[in-house]
Amino acid sequence: MKRFSFIHTADLHLDSPFIGLRQADGTVASLIKDATFKAFDNLVDLALANKVDFLLVAGDVYDAADRSLRAQLKFADGLKKLTDSGIRCFVCHGNHDPLDGWSASLNWPEGVHIFGSQLESVSVDVEGDEVVLIQGLSYPTSRIEDGFGAGFQRRGQQPFQIGLFHCSVGSDPAHETYAPRTMDELVSADLDYWALGHVHTYRVFKDGHPFIAYPGNTQGLHIREQGPRGCLVVQVDGHGEVDARFEPVDAVRWNSSKVQIDNLETEGDLIETLERACDEIRYQAQGRPTIARLTLAGRTVLHSVLLRPQVVEDLTERLREAGLEAAPPVWIEQIQVQTSTPIDLDSRRKSADFLGEVLRLVEDSRQQPARLQEMISELYDDRRVRRFLETPAEEDLLELINEIESLCVDELVAEESE
Repeated sequence: MKRFSFIHTADLHLDSPFIGLRQADGTVASLIKDATFKAFDNLVDLALANKVDFLLVAGDVYDAADRSLRAQLKFADGLKKLTDSGIRCFVCHGNHDPLDGWSASLNWPEGVHIFGSQLESVSVDVEGDEVVLIQGLSYPTSRIEDGFGAGFQRRGQQPFQIGLFHCSVGSDPAHETYAPRTMDELVSADLDYWALGHVHTYRVFKDGHPFIAYPGNTQGLHIREQGPRGCLVVQVDGHGEVDARFEPVDAVRWNSSKVQIDNLETEGDLIETLERACDEIRYQAQGRPTIARLTLAGRTVLHSVLLRPQVVEDLTERLREAGLEAAPPVWIEQIQVQTSTPIDLDSRRKSADFLGEVLRLVEDSRQQPARLQEMISELYDDRRVRRFLETPAEEDLLELINEIESLCVDELVAEESE
């Protein structure tokens, strides 16, 4: 079998508005407006740089059924750039951009195949040999019937076969369920690669035969879609073995960071700490602009200061001004305050009241994390739980114990003051 390569992408959501950014203006508003388009440009450039054989787009090219003309023209221009370089493009539509939505009458470039509402197969030549068979279909409407997408199955003589589909695998509370499929159903189709779309987070379900993955979306759209967003660059060798690597293409990155300020004593200390936090966010963004949310946490003498009128707003404005002057810029979406008044835990741990008893119990758990791991192992050993949760490492348990202690103190001290 001839070697070949392709890019697997999904959920471009071209021209999608960013959620929760009413205060953005000027430079930030411009970045936001063009972010999904810039991410698509980055995707096209990545395909050209890697000289892939074809591109797979697994649904939700656009953000809505009545997609904008600007988005359609942008997509068509990008695909033409690829096909002019000999890169074929295969596209299916999902629940956000079904076939019954408004579409402009555009002349799609030769070399672009848009799957219809019935399952169909397209053969792809690699250096004159029929090596790949791609099966796919598009959503006819946003509300599909039960069983939509049934029928994917190995067929024909092509040695490498791909399913291109926009669907739900398992459960994900962040996304509505569409065309649900189980892992057993995907595996039993006997395809070699499932190019899926719908879930916005990069995830590999299976890296053997078949390879099953979501590439995630190409551009984070709100604060819950943090970190790198991109696509999969896939290399297939002469034996049909898959090597897929995630490549970020996002134009703007989202970040949510907790800043512990327990030991800070002055407003000057606070400003310096927040500026260092912004520097770290800038470093993590790999040269991209970032929209960030900072959460201040801890027991601090600055708690009363942060509750004063206009203080948080003034801090936010100070960081925004400094963040936009830096390169790449970091724009603070908001600062959340989750601080509380300081308390002498050592003294309260020795007291004979209920809070003292709770603190002693928490401290015992902190001193014996291995024992705590043993206590919860039965839960994490259950195969139904293992599908969704990994057994926490010792350091994760210690962090959780610290959070539990803080919550208990907050609640019980608040009750004492009532």
